[in-house]
Amino acid sequence: MNTQFEIAKESKQPQNAAEGKNFKKVDLGSFTDLGKYIMENKELNMKNEGKLFLHDLLGLSGCEISLNYAPAGYKVPFKHTHKQNEEVYIVLKGNGVFEIDDEKINIEEGSVLKVSPDGIRTMENTSDTEMIFMVIQTKENSLEQFTLTDAQIV
Repeated sequence: MNTQFEIAKESKQPQNAAEGKNFKKVDLGSFTDLGKYIMENKELNMKNEGKLFLHDLLGLSGCEISLNYAPAGYKVPFKHTHKQNEEVYIVLKGNGVFEIDDEKINIEEGSVLKVSPDGIRTMENTSDTEMIFMVIQTKENSLEQFTLTDAQIV
């Protein structure tokens, strides 16, 4: 079964793709236009408006990143956990309530929240405007080098 999402044909499309030996780049437009992106999985007959996965667009190999748009009053219609991946949520605009293991946590522009794989999570945009946020997924306990232990001054 194919579990990957692709950008739908009727979706806004990334622009100005460029690729070099050590980089890939796309222009997504204004974050306030994220609601115009639609991801779909035809095999599962699923569409997800206001979400854009960057894994395939950028050829990511160590994480998945999604950019997300939630209109005023939007509530994720399910709770979920992950098998291996922790998630970091970064709120870029708006505010809401995040629920983890039945504990409600207020989030707002500038909030950064890490959720372990076993955390049962859902969220709601409680503001009167859109909420824009980024989610970074990576395998829990997989980071071996970071900051200066990984950097090489050239």
